Amino acid sequence: MNQNKLSFESENLVVDYISFKFQESHCDQNKIAKYLFNLGFNSYQQSGKLSKPVQERMLVNSKNQFAILFVNDHSYWKGTLLQFSGLNASQFYFLAKQNIIDWKTFDTATLSRFDIYYSRENNKQDKISSADFLENCYKKIKQNNKNVTLEKNRLGLILKIGNRRSNNYSRIYQEKNSLKFEYEMKGQLLRKYHSLLISNCLEELENLMCEGFLRHFGKLLPLEESFTDWLVVKLRPLRKQELSFATFHSHYLEEKKFSEGGERKKFFMLLQFLNYAQNLDYERGALGSTTY
Repeated sequence: MNQNKLSFESENLVVDYISFKFQESHCDQNKIAKYLFNLGFNSYQQSGKLSKPVQERMLVNSKNQFAILFVNDHSYWKGTLLQFSGLNASQFYFLAKQNIIDWKTFDTATLSRFDIYYSRENNKQDKISSADFLENCYKKIKQNNKNVTLEKNRLGLILKIGNRRSNNYSRIYQEKNSLKFEYEMKGQLLRKYHSLLISNCLEELENLMCEGFLRHFGKLLPLEESFTDWLVVKLRPLRKQELSFATFHSHYLEEKKFSEGGERKKFFMLLQFLNYAQNLDYERGALGSTTY
């Protein structure tokens, strides 16, 4: 466990999306809508089957500043999604941190998605443009990951990394004066977070999510670029912890005496590489009866 726990506040991360999944007939929409209405959320619903769905009002009052959305009748799944997006997600999580949310209202739900992001402001000292940065990231990631695209929307370029249906999916957006690094978590990855959320163990939840966010982008992005300066700083404490516990099996190394300094340097470089390589993502394969 980290001596200094990470938090959304300490790492300047923002909660941007939360959704809960209810199996068929396990969601009392009216009960949930009334409960959240009293906490300042208007409620709407729409069909999940339509390509251009129309939102229908449920409980709405102009005094309420936030909103929720129920999505029903999915073509591939029977059930209901309860969605909080943008500021609505931030507000819901804020209420959870204040221990205001009654989790009994959501006792039949499972956490199905949780998004957090970091916004890096552009500055005059940047050596390249944000567009060039995204181009460089795309070329680097494309070498080892086919699930990466660089697209353009009305605000600018957007780099999408990973499969949208996978547990880890990320995007980097160009905004007016910044880049937004967004991390989307869902599926099995959220199982451990669901119990932490509903039991109000939010310090542990934030520590785990922050570390996952930083390590995810740390593996993907070129850290020598201007727009990853923030990431380099935030990764340093994590890497110091890794070094203090860095071990690996060395039974295949023979005892060796070094005849010159150059050999000693090469040997220690080999040890550094072995320690680095054992933490990379990999798949096991077989060559005859031997597994690699």
